[in-house]
Amino acid sequence: MLRNILSHETCAGCRICCSFVKEDAWEAPVFSEEDMKKILALGIDRNRFQETEENGRKMYKAKYDFETDSQILLCPCLNEKSGCMLGEEKPFECSIWPVRIFENKNGAYLGVASACPVFQGEKLERILHELKENGLEEKILSMKAKLNKIEKEGEGYYMVSK
Repeated sequence: MLRNILSHETCAGCRICCSFVKEDAWEAPVFSEEDMKKILALGIDRNRFQETEENGRKMYKAKYDFETDSQILLCPCLNEKSGCMLGEEKPFECSIWPVRIFENKNGAYLGVASACPVFQGEKLERILHELKENGLEEKILSMKAKLNKIEKEGEGYYMVSK
């Protein structure tokens, strides 16, 4: 969705969205049962995930056993050489990162991750413009039902609207 302003090569060279320290492990994707079928078919070890329940649905989160607060652990679906093993079949929240949908008492809104090294300064202004002025915000928000989990607030995000 962000191909006008974010190239696949740029993302492939960074992968910050697929690596987590203890403090930001909440950002790790939540996988549906359908996602898990694809993950297991790829040969990824099921023991790298823990089962949980989100909104009455069985879901799966990656297990991260941090030894220190600054240790960086990777998403189990990330192959360090070839990238995300899920390809186009990745969870919706992964496909729209560094944009994220949040929800509070006023409804759903978008945020842009301040951790994404691409969207700083002029490029941040460009993505905010793209989201607000070119209809991308409405398009992403209209697809929020595809999310496995919606966070209530987004610390470390530039809010597009609230």
